[in-house]
Amino acid sequence: MENRVKCLLYGALVFSSLAFLFFVIGFSTPHWLESDDRFITVSHFIRLGLWEACFNQWTYYKDYTGKTYDGCWWIFSYEYRPIWQWLNPPWFLGVQVVMTLNMILEGVSLLLLILFVIGCCPGKTSYKALFFLSGLTILSGLLTACCTIIFGAKSVIDRQWLENPDQNYLSWSFGLIVLSGFCILFSGMCVLVAAMQLRIESQYRETEPYEGYQMKPASTHY
Repeated sequence: MENRVKCLLYGALVFSSLAFLFFVIGFSTPHWLESDDRFITVSHFIRLGLWEACFNQWTYYKDYTGKTYDGCWWIFSYEYRPIWQWLNPPWFLGVQVVMTLNMILEGVSLLLLILFVIGCCPGKTSYKALFFLSGLTILSGLLTACCTIIFGAKSVIDRQWLENPDQNYLSWSFGLIVLSGFCILFSGMCVLVAAMQLRIESQYRETEPYEGYQMKPASTHY
């Protein structure tokens, strides 16, 4: 059973490493949402990530200064200050905050899992510690799922946000975040099964086998 637990933890480590790699790439690249250039109608929106937005000679109709936005800029830069509230609706700010916290959570989970695998964690034989780690990992996957569902839905139904939402599509950075969510959930399930195996093994060791009643030999006196 010990070998089975090790295999599960190694599998969890592989999934968790891939999840963190995909998450960091998707988190830092500006290709969550892109404009499809196959449409006849010219869109002034180019692409958007969590931290960067790109436009092509676009003017916000509520901007009294008539400023034209062209090129790619950090989403909180001074360049986008006049349209900051429109560019960052409350739901998008929520996704940014949760995804930032989620990246920290995935990093902590990966670090703890590495410590479990190499045997440096004091509670490496404790199924309670593994249950805690599986809870952190699965929580990270659920948060990723919530953020991707919200962003994917809002990018289509929020008509007050980016122009021509029907001409935009979810791009590869968003896809990497989705893959990261699946990988981290698989990792959490592996850790959960390993914790259950350790719990069964711990209960088995605590149960002493029944040896039955043994009669003591009677002493003989001559």
